[in-house]
Amino acid sequence: CRTGSISSGAVQPTWVPFSSTIAHRRRLHFALDVYDSTWSSRLHQPTYSLGELINIEASVSADPRLPLRVFVDECVASPSAAARLKYEVIADNG
Repeated sequence: CRTGSISSGAVQPTWVPFSSTIAHRRRLHFALDVYDSTWSSRLHQPTYSLGELINIEASVSADPRLPLRVFVDECVASPSAAARLKYEVIADNG
């Protein structure tokens, strides 16, 4: 069983934004949250075993006139940001 914290600090766009997005770039806020099995409560210090289901929500908030979607191609879990040990959570373009 591993324990750790979830951070959205590393969640950054990896594409070249459209010109309309560039105008609003400073207003984009990316988040990555983990929820319980019923999706009713956000978990702040989740603990998971290898192979267990994880309910993850990736989101972006922006100006309401700028509708955006988030696509997650890859996600890894590791004991720390500096750790070389990584587990694929999402792979092969989701």
